[in-house]
Amino acid sequence: MIKAAIFDMDGLLIDSERIIMQGCIEAAASIGITYTEQQYVQLVGRIWSDSSRIMAEQLNGEHHMQQVIAGLNTYLDARNHVFPLKTGVLELLQFYRDAGITCSVASSSPIPHITHRLSHTGVLDYFDHVTSGQEVQRGKPNPDIYLLALEKLGLQADECIAFEDSELGAQAAIAAGLRVIVVPDLKQPGDLVRAQAFHVVESLLHWHQNHETFINCLT
Repeated sequence: MIKAAIFDMDGLLIDSERIIMQGCIEAAASIGITYTEQQYVQLVGRIWSDSSRIMAEQLNGEHHMQQVIAGLNTYLDARNHVFPLKTGVLELLQFYRDAGITCSVASSSPIPHITHRLSHTGVLDYFDHVTSGQEVQRGKPNPDIYLLALEKLGLQADECIAFEDSELGAQAAIAAGLRVIVVPDLKQPGDLVRAQAFHVVESLLHWHQNHETFINCLT
């Protein structure tokens, strides 16, 4: 029996990755650097210490990276760092609340970003626990963030399911022993993740609409 569901945030619960990516592209262009979608996708799912290191390499130096981050923050400030919910999020969270299934967040983002973004979309109160990449030394694809989320829940991996949009996130959940549902956002998962994931679905709404059929496959 499933007792809890653990969710990633960016690109899964909220439609933030495309907006942040566009902000990075525009900020880089403003200082004469071409930054591509393919480069940004390499950052998805990573904790800040990992993504900032990779971005500095992509932009040929820490100075350029800091300039792009400053431009990105200006771009996001204009939006109050608020992003729309992805399709089916509210319906699934309400369904789990009604079913008595605990919901938790395990996001690489800092805690202030998690609470701000989820509170402004009206869904923060659906989550009993929030786990941030700030709380672990190793980011996704290492399992640390999911192991900490399980510890907070007081549950075993086989009592929970995880939802992820990124390949790195899915790898982290799988490494923690969780059955992971992948909802691709910017990039489709590779063959290995597809083989190891419990399911790959087009949206959380699709999972919700077919929940009973999918869950029956777990038991």
